[in-house]
Amino acid sequence: MTEFEFWEKFVKESGLDPDSKYDGVFGFEAQGFFGAERIAALLAGKKRAAFFPYSSYVVDDGLIPVSGEHYIILGAGRQPVCVIQTTRVQVVPFDQVTMEMVSAEGEDSSVEEWRQKTREILEDECLAAGISFAPDIKLVYMEFEVVFRS
Repeated sequence: MTEFEFWEKFVKESGLDPDSKYDGVFGFEAQGFFGAERIAALLAGKKRAAFFPYSSYVVDDGLIPVSGEHYIILGAGRQPVCVIQTTRVQVVPFDQVTMEMVSAEGEDSSVEEWRQKTREILEDECLAAGISFAPDIKLVYMEFEVVFRS
């Protein structure tokens, strides 16, 4: 099923305005992580948030997600798995991420573990972007809920 067909099915079953459009797609496997595990955690309600480098939004178009937007989550083979709706979005410095945020992301058991893992990822992304990592580097923190699944 294509993204468009998946979205149409969601719109029809949810009663949204037929002219509604989705706001984007996220492919966990495209990010080089354990996509299947993340999707399973998402569908089980254990993963309710994600972090993204703020700089990636500035480079693209400068617009960060806002509450109420819909995104299609892609799994293996870029097949649609579910639709999420953002419930909270904020820009937060790396060094001010809380345990509450880490818990909502559903991947690490402590802020220290999260910082160590995430710092390595951010350092690589900063290097590729030609900028330096700093403890106060901005992240986009996004909470969401699954509103439709295949």
